Amino acid sequence: MKPRLVLVGLGHGQLEILARIEQLRERYEVGYVGLDETIYTGAFPQVIANEMASAVVNLRPDVTPVASRLVSLDPVKRIIETDQGMIAYDHLVLATGAKSRGIGTGLKPMTDVAIEHIQASRAVTIVGGGKAGVELAFACVRSKQHVTLYAKQILPDLPKRVGRHIARRLVASGVTLIAQQYEGGDAPDGLVLDATGVVPVEWWHRSGLAEEGSFIPTDAYLRHTTYQDIYITGDMAMGLNGGVDAVRSGRHVASALLGDEKPYKQRTSLNILLTTPGHALLTFGRLTWHGRCSYWIKRQIDRRYMQKFTH
Repeated sequence: MKPRLVLVGLGHGQLEILARIEQLRERYEVGYVGLDETIYTGAFPQVIANEMASAVVNLRPDVTPVASRLVSLDPVKRIIETDQGMIAYDHLVLATGAKSRGIGTGLKPMTDVAIEHIQASRAVTIVGGGKAGVELAFACVRSKQHVTLYAKQILPDLPKRVGRHIARRLVASGVTLIAQQYEGGDAPDGLVLDATGVVPVEWWHRSGLAEEGSFIPTDAYLRHTTYQDIYITGDMAMGLNGGVDAVRSGRHVASALLGDEKPYKQRTSLNILLTTPGHALLTFGRLTWHGRCSYWIKRQIDRRYMQKFTH
């Protein structure tokens, strides 16, 4: 009898695992818990900027969810509770993701409904000057009457000259840049969008996977440090982020489940964010390049991703 593998959540890493479902089914009885579509976070700003029709990616048509939502997890008994009942597992892969901090409308998890609200709002207030907040501000200012960005610093992880350059472009594009922390008592202009990063989800602690207020600890193979039958992908794991990290961690876990088990190696990842029309900022570690070439590279990457996972 084959061991039972349960995949929970349709994060970017899980999409990579499901891409190898035929091989996995040769080794495991595979069950999937989650929705049948998700939003590709690399593309939704392009939808808001009217450069792409949709950022929805789909579950493979040959995979039928056994439930749509995880309710709780008992890692000792190897049982998950779902909206359709209890499911036992031998191996478990979690890709449900972290969540936004809760300042207004969160960007994580992003949904079709949230995108529609952003598109329908004539004005938005964005909180956070990291890559997500900056790209969203550039995307929104193309169609909004007023875009406000609260950020004590623009792109703090990059060299200061890059942050200053992008800040000037934001202002020149029509974004109202407020160089201070957003306070909940401030009267917002339009829809408030939380781009301040992600925080842990409460059920991780309730299930015994993490300390309260902490992300989930993993070993060098992306397995839980205590419960070795549980793999963690994407921004749920300590030391990993979303985006490229989520994709790479999913590919790594898929290979491990298929017998190619080796330590996960962190490496510098390419990141590209939209700026002004036809331009994008490419970053690789602390190296940066802003221009049309970066924009072309991003468009090619995102189109290939959407084609791969849109059925």
